[in-house]
Amino acid sequence: MLLDHLSNELAKFQEVLNQNQRFLVVSHNNPDGDTLGSNLAISMGLKNLGKQVTSTCYDKIPQKLEFLPESQNIVQEFLLEDFDALIIMDTGAKHLVSHFEMYPELNRTKKPIIIIDHHYSVEKFGDIKIINSKATSTTSLLFEIFKKFNWEVTPKIATCLLNGIYTDTGSFMHSNTNVFVLKQAAELGRLGADFRPIQINNFKRVPTNKLKLIGEVLSNIEFDPKTRVLKSGVPYETLEKYNAGPNDLDGVSDLICSYPEASYSVLYTENADGKVKASLRTRKENINVAKIAENFGGGGHTKAAGFRQHGRLQKRVIWDIV
Repeated sequence: MLLDHLSNELAKFQEVLNQNQRFLVVSHNNPDGDTLGSNLAISMGLKNLGKQVTSTCYDKIPQKLEFLPESQNIVQEFLLEDFDALIIMDTGAKHLVSHFEMYPELNRTKKPIIIIDHHYSVEKFGDIKIINSKATSTTSLLFEIFKKFNWEVTPKIATCLLNGIYTDTGSFMHSNTNVFVLKQAAELGRLGADFRPIQINNFKRVPTNKLKLIGEVLSNIEFDPKTRVLKSGVPYETLEKYNAGPNDLDGVSDLICSYPEASYSVLYTENADGKVKASLRTRKENINVAKIAENFGGGGHTKAAGFRQHGRLQKRVIWDIV
């Protein structure tokens, strides 16, 4: 079902696989459970085919995801000449892969770039685009690719695939949870996916510094009754105060979105690189936050989207004159 309109791209991908031996598999910045799960799953799948594979991510892996099989093999640096082709997982936006800034020659490479993703994108990036925005996660789409190509799904691969599904559905609580993806999860369980560490590491272990950070985010919430927008902001100094990073805010956008009176919520996070990330969420059927994010150069899904802008967060001061 997820691959119905992708026959041409899949055929091109198969041709690249047949003609090349050395692959670099890339995750996006600030890696989450889906980009890492899909990276590790396809890397293990290609290795099982006898390919030489290196997994990379610009940022370090969050501690909570170090349990994923072979996550210790993900590197931050590489030599482009060591590879014949690149596979970018879970994003079709070049600016979300800082390797293209770190290695300018990547922007001029003639080596094929394959994108496997579930985010809608209009960016002209990549030679082969295996993208379906209707997929719950990139690992959900990748699981169908495994079956299409008759690749073996080992218990380790199944665990990585299920991790992406589980995290991108918010432990099967988000609106993108459907019968199809629940059947996929059950099938991955039968194939040996280890569900317990996925559940515990992603949603059941929260360090005290993160709890304190979340408390400060919640205390800064503002609701505009006119626009019905709920928002909060996290200056970079606040992240430093709690020895935290952007990944420690995983799930917070969904939490503040639970306010029933809000049309949608926005969580602004200031990063060390002088950019502010906005994470938009909605539970309303008539709201498409991806369209809002597109106005600022971003994108995403109907109910979850985001964008980045250069700048810094500042407190707003309102003077009441009486």
